Order: sequence, then C-alpha cells, then structure tokens
Amino acid sequence: MAKKLKQNGDQQTAEVVRMSSQEIWQAGLSAFAKAQEEEGKFFSMQLFEERVLRALSSIGVPTAEEVAALNRRIDELTGQVAALTGKPAAVKKPAVAKAAAKPAAKKPAAAKAKAKPAAKPAAKPATRARAKTAAK
Repeated sequence: MAKKLKQNGDQQTAEVVRMSSQEIWQAGLSAFAKAQEEEGKFFSMQLFEERVLRALSSIGVPTAEEVAALNRRIDELTGQVAALTGKPAAVKKPAVAKAAAKPAAKKPAAAKAKAKPAAKPAAKPATRARAKTAAK
C-alpha cells in the first residue's frame, strides 16, 4: 500500500510539472508572437523612413548631417575671415534657438497695422541709365 501512495504522489508531481511546462511553453510562444508583431511594426516604420529619405534626397533636400556639416564649415570660414580682417567674428545663434528664446507675443490688431513698414520707393530709372552709360 505504501508503494501505491508513492506512485500516486509521483503522478501528481509529474502532472504539476507537465502543467507548468505547458504554461511556460505557451508564455514563450506568446512572447515570441508579440516580438514578431513589434518587429513587423519596426520594420515597416524603418521602411517608411527610408522611402521618405530617398524621396527627399531625389528632390535635393539636404539631410540633417549635411546641414550640420555646412554649419561647421561656415563657422570655420567665419573664423578665417575674422582672422584675416582683424575683426572679431560675430557668433550667430541658430534660427531654432532664436525662435525658442523669444516667446510669440500677440499684438493687438491696431499695433500690427502700425508695425508694417512702408513700401519701398521704386528705383529711379535715371540712375540705371547713368550706370549703363558709364559702363560703356
């Protein structure tokens, strides 16, 4: 009779182990399916970004890296010009920093109308004519 109880206990233990292993297996499959789904989303987003970059480059829009390289080159050239002329180089802040630094203040409609600059007068045609004759 003692053997019968032991066998019953072993069967119960085996059943518990089998159930646990099935739960672990199902959890693993679920995690794998979730990872595949996320990978698919990531891949389609990456594919979209590549297509957009290709389209932008085909119409001549520079990348952020190219703009940064140009900004570095401009800074170098500004320093060289300052060294040659003996004047200190004026450091320009990026347009984004200027926009972020100045909060947009709303002006009343009357103030906006006053703030508009007057139209520039047309250039005198006589001045152009004199320049042409002097060039000949």
